[in-house]
Amino acid sequence: MSITHNVELVRERIAAAATAAGRDPEAVTLMLAAKHQPLANLVEAAQAGATTFGHNVVQQLQESTAGMREAGFTTTNTVIGPVQSNKLRAAMDNADRIDTVDSLKTATRIARRQEARISEGLAQGPYPILIQVNSSGATTQSGCHPDHLLDLAEGILELDLVRIDGLMTIGANTSDEGRIHESFALTRALSEAMRERLGLAAATELSMGMTGDLEIAIAEGSTIVRVGTAVFGQRPRP
Repeated sequence: MSITHNVELVRERIAAAATAAGRDPEAVTLMLAAKHQPLANLVEAAQAGATTFGHNVVQQLQESTAGMREAGFTTTNTVIGPVQSNKLRAAMDNADRIDTVDSLKTATRIARRQEARISEGLAQGPYPILIQVNSSGATTQSGCHPDHLLDLAEGILELDLVRIDGLMTIGANTSDEGRIHESFALTRALSEAMRERLGLAAATELSMGMTGDLEIAIAEGSTIVRVGTAVFGQRPRP
């Protein structure tokens, strides 16, 4: 099946899941995971109406951002993988947000880089981020420990040039749907606590759910689902 058809199928899944949860389907953003996808695939997805792309690889972020612009598409691009310090400048210059901040050290680097971008005339105001939470407890997954989330958010709040837009997590990697629900419900509860206790009323984004568990994530309040395989098929090797 074509990428265009697959985008439509995923949109139908999102709409059905949101309706079942008593939510507005328009409240859930479809983010396409672009890792190692050729530009032609991203262009086809954009032609099908996709507007938001998540990137794990900074070099590809740079290349695809330029390529999509040349193809006539205005897209929202985020970083959904770890960013090495030597790639931070390129990441921030090409991404609208970094969704994988899990330490005060990383947030501080972003603040410093944003200060330089502002002095160079490349930016205005704080740089937006999502805090990544390790909601499943898996040692193979990145993210701050749930018990440390509020302290981390409070520390980031002291950085004038970083803006917390919400939280991001990867659901529990298991066939046990109960455990997947638990990991997403925990992230939602942390989001609610962060907004209430720290006065972050606008930090409403919850990036949760991928191809295999997006319905569960939407039921638990996700506002962004990150989908790759269901649209592009199995990821090509670099």
